Amino acid sequence: MIDYKKPIPKIEFLSNKLPVAEPSDEPMVLMNDRFVCHSWYYDWPETNGTPLPGSSPNILVRKTVFEMLEKAEALLPEGYKFFIFDAYRPIPVQQSLWDYYRAKKVEEMPGASDEEIDYQTLFCVSFPSYNILLPSLHNTGGAVDLTIIDPDGNRLDMGSDFDEFGERAWTTYYEEGEEGEGVNDTARDNRRMLYNVMIEAGFTNFPAEWWHFDYGDEKWGLFTDNAPIYGGNLDAEVPETVPYENMELVRETNRKQLEKAAEIHALRSEFKEMDEEVAAVMRG
Repeated sequence: MIDYKKPIPKIEFLSNKLPVAEPSDEPMVLMNDRFVCHSWYYDWPETNGTPLPGSSPNILVRKTVFEMLEKAEALLPEGYKFFIFDAYRPIPVQQSLWDYYRAKKVEEMPGASDEEIDYQTLFCVSFPSYNILLPSLHNTGGAVDLTIIDPDGNRLDMGSDFDEFGERAWTTYYEEGEEGEGVNDTARDNRRMLYNVMIEAGFTNFPAEWWHFDYGDEKWGLFTDNAPIYGGNLDAEVPETVPYENMELVRETNRKQLEKAAEIHALRSEFKEMDEEVAAVMRG
């Protein structure tokens, strides 16, 4: 029996990058027919509901992640379900988000250097990496943003909005509060429920965002001391995607990245065979 109210431990924030040595070719699967989904960037409040270029009402995730989410949802109290905001994020969406928030920082910080603007933008959104061996988390299909709805379809009080950037978004914010805004027992217990069922299913949590969980990507690798499983996918086929004007360039970049990854894999295999031959001679 899972303890929904088990306290959430404070976890050190890890920001170093782990490259993907041998990216899995595990397929993406559609979530909309199985889970309650609301594609956040297809109906983005920041643009009054105008879809971001490259977004879609459909949400995809890696097959293993899909199966893990099914197991995690089955751990919820009867009648409660997941509500999915975002999972696989095509590179055009990541680029559109970066461009939007960076433009806002330029307005807010007149005279700031490009380096400072980029640094401040990173507090809102990850840089859109076009290197599939060093991808942004959502571009792998291993990251998922979600909350819980009750039997009447109402989203549970988590103490902050989804995609809210600030102290309240940190997963343990209400674990540590002693007074004022830091106290919200309902939000604390709801976050605990989400956290504990997701961790039980094998996910890790991104500490700065109560809604963000990972499997198989770089952050999961850092928190579990494993090699990342999923590389980036710049050009997954997502139904009903909003057109993106530079899509041909994205596809060409994706093709070149896949070729480069194959070359790296071949070199690794060659060096491994050489190492085994040398080891055999040394034992000989």
